[in-house]
Amino acid sequence: MERSSNPSGPLSSPEWVEAIISNPNPVERNLQITRSYHQFTLDFRELVDRDNVCWCAFATWASRQAGHFIRNEQVPEALLELLGIDADGKPAPKPWYWFLIPKWLLQSPWVLGYARVTVDDTSKHIADGNLLVYTKLAHLFAGFLELVRNQSSPDPVQMQAFLDQAAIDPTTGEGLVKAFSYYYRVLSEKDPKVRAELIYAANVLIGQHEQIRLQEAIEGALTAPLHEGVIGWIIQLLFSSFFGRLEQTWKKIATRMLMTMDTPNGVLRLGDDVPPLPNGKQYPEVLETLTLPEVIPLIEQLDYTPDALKGSAAADWTSLNDRLNYILDLFRSRQQDASLFAEPFSPEHTELSS
Repeated sequence: MERSSNPSGPLSSPEWVEAIISNPNPVERNLQITRSYHQFTLDFRELVDRDNVCWCAFATWASRQAGHFIRNEQVPEALLELLGIDADGKPAPKPWYWFLIPKWLLQSPWVLGYARVTVDDTSKHIADGNLLVYTKLAHLFAGFLELVRNQSSPDPVQMQAFLDQAAIDPTTGEGLVKAFSYYYRVLSEKDPKVRAELIYAANVLIGQHEQIRLQEAIEGALTAPLHEGVIGWIIQLLFSSFFGRLEQTWKKIATRMLMTMDTPNGVLRLGDDVPPLPNGKQYPEVLETLTLPEVIPLIEQLDYTPDALKGSAAADWTSLNDRLNYILDLFRSRQQDASLFAEPFSPEHTELSS
């Protein structure tokens, strides 16, 4: 995409959304997606609620982290560590599972080639998932925020027309329609607790939609080392009798070692419980107890340990239920974390994605 074809105005505009989606460069597109989510976050704070972040705030930092994979910045080091080799393809200090893999195989140039193929495949899966989610949700956020911006006061008739139009697409689903209706109700709600719970319910529903759509991409990204290239075939051949068990073990190892999210307040390891807030509390005061009927069924259905951060860790990030269990606590705990409004990139990255 030529820079001269880029629209003017904020990255939250419908014109920018279309331009970003059509960008064929996955690295540049990821930077634009991340900055667009950030702009949606700022627009939501200005137009809807100043205290509670919308889903896009979390998406900003998740997309930023995805960029490390897409640019091959994160996977190689961790992957090579798991394979027991260094950057030159030579055996590194022996990992605990060294005895499972013949030494001659680790010393073969095939291994480094396999690592590179795996990294490339992981990058593609992550880039595809990044675009897939943005393509659906960016249109909705852009349309919703434009509607709110153009209204002098809430107009339920216009909002219903927006929701009806969105529902025509069968991929929208009932959950997304409900989510944006909850966001809109915040405009007319004065009680800060009710506002917070409505936004939380909307964030969870959007997060659930996102994670369902990402299932194939996440599965492909985390299992690439067992399936890609010649060595992937050898692994399946050598361990065919218990390959399913090996794959499950790998997923848990990959979750612990690879799945992190760098936020302004530190790195979150998705295989660990969501840490408490800096003040020691689990959740902001308005979300310590949940009372709205829009929220309670979601907690009962998706949270393994309701009202507790303990038990929020995802053992296997390829498991949809494990991811949602973690995300519910992350969203609830950090919904009023003002650091999530921070600019995700340096000026150099910002220039690249403009």
